[in-house]
Amino acid sequence: MKQKKTIGGSIGLLTGAVIANLALVRGTWQISLLIGTFAVWGLWLLCTQVFPQRMAKQKQANGYNWQLAQTLLHHVNYRVSDCLKASYPDVRWEWMMRDPALFVAQGGTGRIRVYGVMDYEFADVTVNQNGKLSCALIKLAPVQGTAEQPVPPNQQPADPQQWYEAQGRQALEILLADLDSRGHNALTVQEDGSVCVCPKADGKEVKQGMLADFPTKALWPRLAEILEQDGLTTAVQDNCIAVTW
Repeated sequence: MKQKKTIGGSIGLLTGAVIANLALVRGTWQISLLIGTFAVWGLWLLCTQVFPQRMAKQKQANGYNWQLAQTLLHHVNYRVSDCLKASYPDVRWEWMMRDPALFVAQGGTGRIRVYGVMDYEFADVTVNQNGKLSCALIKLAPVQGTAEQPVPPNQQPADPQQWYEAQGRQALEILLADLDSRGHNALTVQEDGSVCVCPKADGKEVKQGMLADFPTKALWPRLAEILEQDGLTTAVQDNCIAVTW
């Protein structure tokens, strides 16, 4: 009733404004003022009557849906508790999902954390489309076994000839040219690909560079043959390949 009175009063004001415009204004301004008057009245009607009613109805519907979802969730909670307490009277539990009400409404399988159940910490709750509910206790155990140790990149199996053609020859040529220019005529390549020289008489080696993806020790005899074909003298030792030129 109050709403009808408000709309009726606004129509009366609109009518008065239209009559005043027709009586007092002449020419092109009259049409513009009439359009403006109706536009202002239409905006007022939308902002004060239409939109608030829709928002109130939506809010009421949302509140109803939320209350219904919570009621359904509480119903399922009691069913889960009854299912667990049939075997474990002291059990307590909690949902492990962000929105259990949504899960209950849609159905499926969700996980809960249980307390007071010996040897178990979790349970899976299943709610199907027919409303049937079941609980299955879950026991988590660490995976047994030894993880495989990663093989260093320079220890990966490789074809010595392919390695030498792809990157070994160029890298060695650069190193040999630099060492030869500084008076060296020998070097050693370690298992990890480190290239070392002995600049002092005490035999202490100094690292000069690195050969990436250096072949494994099992492939050194074949690699030594390849180096000798390029005019280098090689000697395969326990922990390195000695190269002279």
